[in-house]
Amino acid sequence: MTEGDGKPDKAIIKPGISIRAAGPDDSANTRAIQWAVGWQEAPDSHKYWPAHDSDWIANRYFRELVAEVDGVVAGRIGLEAFVPPFAELVNLCVRPDFRRLGIGEMLTMAGQREAARMGFPCLFLQTEMDNTAAHTLYAGQDWVPTAHGKMLRMVKLIDYPILASFKRTHPLNQYHCVPAVGAERTWEMEWNAFVTDDYLRLRLESGASQSDSAGMAPAISALDWRIKQGARSLRIAVEREPLTDIEPGHHVELVINARNSGSRPEEGVFQMVLPHGVRVTNPNTNKTKSLMWSLEPGESLRLPLVIQIEPHFDASALWYLNYGSLPISMEAYWQGYRVLLSTSLPMAVPAPLD
Repeated sequence: MTEGDGKPDKAIIKPGISIRAAGPDDSANTRAIQWAVGWQEAPDSHKYWPAHDSDWIANRYFRELVAEVDGVVAGRIGLEAFVPPFAELVNLCVRPDFRRLGIGEMLTMAGQREAARMGFPCLFLQTEMDNTAAHTLYAGQDWVPTAHGKMLRMVKLIDYPILASFKRTHPLNQYHCVPAVGAERTWEMEWNAFVTDDYLRLRLESGASQSDSAGMAPAISALDWRIKQGARSLRIAVEREPLTDIEPGHHVELVINARNSGSRPEEGVFQMVLPHGVRVTNPNTNKTKSLMWSLEPGESLRLPLVIQIEPHFDASALWYLNYGSLPISMEAYWQGYRVLLSTSLPMAVPAPLD
């Protein structure tokens, strides 16, 4: 649009948006943006999550954020963030005499921004089943309810391209979540398109709270995706062997399963996204290279691989965290779409020496 003199309108700068120079740590994200708009091929090698800065390590992967009103500390929230994809918001509290000022909303958003800044695409928290004030706050910020029991676990996917794409193209989508059949602590999150009956389903492995999670942090381990009234339909899942008390030096077998139930071929790349101190050891051809895949309509594939927890990996950091598990992630790319799946490894957590 132009004004009467033919000059373009000034850009509208929205709060919360800033522009900065890209740095070396931004290369993976900038390439993902180019992939999303069709400018580049999918990544050809595995990648590692960004390393934590010394401040986060010194504070044992926890940060407390506070809100001040005229110099008075009126509220706080905690953020625990060890290895992506999930970070946890902990214990949002606002003094009674400072409530109804929007402080809870501001603290929650501040925790979300800090998690996103460090590369965490997913957030979770737990709240009481009957805390309607908290439910209203979180639902207003696009959190969704998931696992429930004595407590309620809520999840927000803050950087999840496949969900953003589905909601953009299906604005009348409806969300619901139910327990997975035959699986303990597993839930099926579904966004269903009201008009076309397309859907996006994500399998969440999670308890409702810390006390009933058996030490395991949440993981989104499977995708079931259907668009264009079934013309494109793909299921992808990450599974691990049932081990416990995994230690540095151990190997873990994973399997990536996929099936094309649509009417057109699908092809893409599976890229492992790993914490530092973890690597792919088998198959030899994919120790560093992403795994290419192609599926005709009706075809399935099964890709086994082995990862190693390096002997030098320091598992003692998990001692201080609410969840003593190590997430292992895989990102799938196919023809303009991208999804991040993960599994959690139950680690043997030694007491720190200090």
